[in-house]
Amino acid sequence: MQDDQQVSEDKLREALARLGSGSSRPQKARPTTPTTERRRRFVRDGQVVVEHQASRGFAQRSNAPSQDDQDEIERLRQSVKREQRRWEEAERYLAEARTQLKTYETREAHAKIQITELNRHLREHQDQIQSLKAQLHQSREQAAEAARRSPRPVGRPRKEVQDEIVVKKVEKAAVEAPAVVLDEPEPVQWWVKA
Repeated sequence: MQDDQQVSEDKLREALARLGSGSSRPQKARPTTPTTERRRRFVRDGQVVVEHQASRGFAQRSNAPSQDDQDEIERLRQSVKREQRRWEEAERYLAEARTQLKTYETREAHAKIQITELNRHLREHQDQIQSLKAQLHQSREQAAEAARRSPRPVGRPRKEVQDEIVVKKVEKAAVEAPAVVLDEPEPVQWWVKA
């Protein structure tokens, strides 16, 4: 199709050249080299040809963005910076929360160890109290037996009621007495601020 148009265009030019110059010599045919420019075609019936022309406004828009575009770009840059700051802040909060979690887990472990040790000491002290009560009960029985066997002095009445009161006071003092301090040093509570 292109060749037909090329041939008809060349013939048309030759005919016009002959009419204008009056000579019958044919002009040399133009070399048909493909050029980077598009050749214009005539539109035939039923065809629609669309050619895009580089407009001045398009060139300006592609080379230099308009003020609205620059404002939009700046607004988007600011938005990206805000989001980056929020992300960094969230990362920082996450790291702090993880540090606090480790601290609390460490405190919990130390508290469990301390509770275990205190329970062990409590059992030891309760065992010690029970053995002391057993010894006290045995001593009372021995004292009562010895009092029954010993002769009574003449003229002096026996004060059994007062002896029982004294024994009860001794028992109370033994129960309420502070626990025996062992030679262990006081544990350092590093998590408590001084």
